[in-house]
Amino acid sequence: MPTPIILPQWGMGMNDGQVMKWLKSIGDPISKSDKLVEIESSKVNSEVEATTDGKLGRIDVEEGKVVNVGTILGYILLEGESESDLPENKLDNTETKESTTEESPTTKKQDNKTGKVVTPRARRLAKKLDVDINLVNGTGPGGRITEEDISNYSNESTDEEVLPVSNVPVREVKKLVSLRSVIAKRMTESSKIPTVTLTRNVDVTETVKFQKKLVSEWRSKKLRPQYQDLVIKAVAKALSEQREANAHLVGDEIRYLEDINIGFAVAVNDGLIVPVIKNADKKSLLEIALEIRDIAKLSRTNSIPIEKMSGSSFSVTTLESYEIETFNPLLNPPEIGILGVGAVKIAPTYVNDELIPRSFGTLNLTFDHRAWDGAPSANFLNVVSKYLIDPSWMDE
Repeated sequence: MPTPIILPQWGMGMNDGQVMKWLKSIGDPISKSDKLVEIESSKVNSEVEATTDGKLGRIDVEEGKVVNVGTILGYILLEGESESDLPENKLDNTETKESTTEESPTTKKQDNKTGKVVTPRARRLAKKLDVDINLVNGTGPGGRITEEDISNYSNESTDEEVLPVSNVPVREVKKLVSLRSVIAKRMTESSKIPTVTLTRNVDVTETVKFQKKLVSEWRSKKLRPQYQDLVIKAVAKALSEQREANAHLVGDEIRYLEDINIGFAVAVNDGLIVPVIKNADKKSLLEIALEIRDIAKLSRTNSIPIEKMSGSSFSVTTLESYEIETFNPLLNPPEIGILGVGAVKIAPTYVNDELIPRSFGTLNLTFDHRAWDGAPSANFLNVVSKYLIDPSWMDE
């Protein structure tokens, strides 16, 4: 039986994707794990891989088309199979039927006039909520309007949000591109969560010394240790002990998670992405550092593997290199905590009645107060701090 090539869901926020380029032609031989087709979603570009050996039997979705997650993009013919074994392609008929039954002539005219592309689900929801599609900005691939865009617009209209007035001379107008729009939407969602941020100055003198010690030890690996590496390692150890911090809040459920997967913010052109270090508590400091550097390189070419872009249980963001000490990091829902890493400063401190210079780093923990209270959150921050005050355990 021919094997379908299905558009997977890469991350919780992905609803659809655009077929950018087929990497195989009909009849081409295929091996398992071969990259078959390039897909662009609202967050990242990646390739759908073959799940079996065979040959490409049919392409159901042409380049440039945008389809929902779970759509069959084509089929792989197994050994001994021919085109006669392929099932009927129902995709075109389904799309035509939805367009015919759900779009009025007026709506079609408006869509053609504005040039906006709307998913069938988004169109159905817009009709149900009485939302004018022409007033909605799409955040999907190529500005496509998704079901989530309609829902967000409806919620904003219900809240009767008043846009700020700007009447000063304008030099240039820059529309929010797809990634920037996604970030704006996610930050708006985060800002509606009742959060609290705890800040603590931590004596990281020994951590800074340990970091300098690693410079020579890692030189053979052409890797320079960074303060962020040590913080993420400390966070992973703290999460392994304070399991209530390793959780998601979904609806009315607090889901305590098995794996410790730490997302870390990476600045890219026009925005920010949050790749994930899976099972960070089981990795050595060197393994964490190597993974961070590899992901940083891939981010410059927008080629981070999909599996490294989803599944985080807790996040870390840093402004340490920008000399920023205190800030309020915004949550990455449905996570309930995020640690903001501030700059390290040298300050004179009394130690045994002697004034000596010590290094202090600022840690800023934002938590979702619906799922996590102040006392256990403060305790978690203290545990992270403890492991940075004395990093000797990292050398074990």
